[in-house]
Amino acid sequence: MSDPFENVDAASPQMIDIIASALETRAEDTDMLPVIDAYLDAIAVGDGGHIVDIGSGTGGITRRIADRFPKALVTGLEPSTALTEKAKELAGDRSNLTFRLGDGGALDVDSDTIDVAILHTVLSHVQSPEPLVSEAVRILRPGGSLVICDADFSKAKMGVVPGDPLGSCADAFVAGAVTDPWVAGKLKPLVNTARLETRHFSVLNRVVTSGMGSMVWVRMSTARMVADGVIGQPLADALEAEYLRRAEAGTLYCVLPFVTLIATKQTS
Repeated sequence: MSDPFENVDAASPQMIDIIASALETRAEDTDMLPVIDAYLDAIAVGDGGHIVDIGSGTGGITRRIADRFPKALVTGLEPSTALTEKAKELAGDRSNLTFRLGDGGALDVDSDTIDVAILHTVLSHVQSPEPLVSEAVRILRPGGSLVICDADFSKAKMGVVPGDPLGSCADAFVAGAVTDPWVAGKLKPLVNTARLETRHFSVLNRVVTSGMGSMVWVRMSTARMVADGVIGQPLADALEAEYLRRAEAGTLYCVLPFVTLIATKQTS
């Protein structure tokens, strides 16, 4: 199965709606915010600086970046027309924030002009991460920072007992909606060949025990299986209901490690 995040506009309208909703939910999820805030705390941008969020989706995280750095220019670049339009709708009146279409492998941005480039959960959804990292390095000014934050999907878990049907949903999500579940372990070698000096590397676990933060695993995996005729809609509805039951009962347990790497573009 192809990763729908790799070419969102090619997905069905139902899948696009699921993706857009999931991106907004994740950006506001209290279990995810410590991961985002940790790397925002680790970067510094002066007044008039420029931050580019590559693969900005619906802009949930980009809006948070703009609010954290109100005196910097923040640009969200996203290859999906549907998600870019949604991001523009949700941008509000933030004067320092803009969204536009942009291919991470061929950015319409001048070289050596950007203070911080961010790739948040992007590289796990592409076949070849090298062109995106190379483009990010190209647009960074000497001394600028590249922030890569991505999930270690190889360790995504939602089951609480062997054979747990919700655990199967997590496995099916990774199999059908993640291009490279192992990319987190490849980040250091990736940046070492790109004129970058790693100055920060950390892992934080996102643990979801309530709320809708991991419902996307259920909705995307079951929607695919229903469309493929593997299961019927009643089972899909039952799995979603079970997620909600566990969230209400306090028995939900979803774990996904997030790796953050921050590297600096060398000055010579």
